[in-house]
Amino acid sequence: MKFNLSSPAGFTQSMLLISAFAFLSASCSTLEPKREAMSEEEICTQLHGIIEAHPNEFVGYKKNKRFTRRMTIWDATVLFPEADDCQVWEWSDGLDNYFCEWKADDINGAKADFQKAEGILKRCLGPQWTHQTNTTTSGGEHTRFSKEGSKTIVSIRYFKDEYWQTALYIGDKSNVNTPLQ
Repeated sequence: MKFNLSSPAGFTQSMLLISAFAFLSASCSTLEPKREAMSEEEICTQLHGIIEAHPNEFVGYKKNKRFTRRMTIWDATVLFPEADDCQVWEWSDGLDNYFCEWKADDINGAKADFQKAEGILKRCLGPQWTHQTNTTTSGGEHTRFSKEGSKTIVSIRYFKDEYWQTALYIGDKSNVNTPLQ
């Protein structure tokens, strides 16, 4: 479509087209559905469901399967509250884990995400789950929750890799033994 920009009508048509495109572009970026706020009881029920799904490879929590060299990845059907992204990973050794990430602008944002998620985990998991907190090499923190007789670990940490982030991990104990940044 050609517009004659030297004529007032052509210039007006061009500006209307540009304005419409800008409006539609801005509108599309906000069309992602917002997650509804959940009560703490709903969050805890959801968390326990994810934990209970671990021995069965998180069946019912996976969609959109993708393959990488080291693992198979699915988008998680259930997102931990306020996480930016959640996935289910199946490693080449057959172990599975549920993983969520919050990206932050700086250490303060990552620490705030960590503290909020850690508080939810402590309240939802209760005293039958013990926890231990350590410092990461990048200056963040890592809290690992375990339950007597369970192979499942719940881990929350904030750290700096390429950027500051908080990560939630629910899965097998042996997958958490990697060095913490």
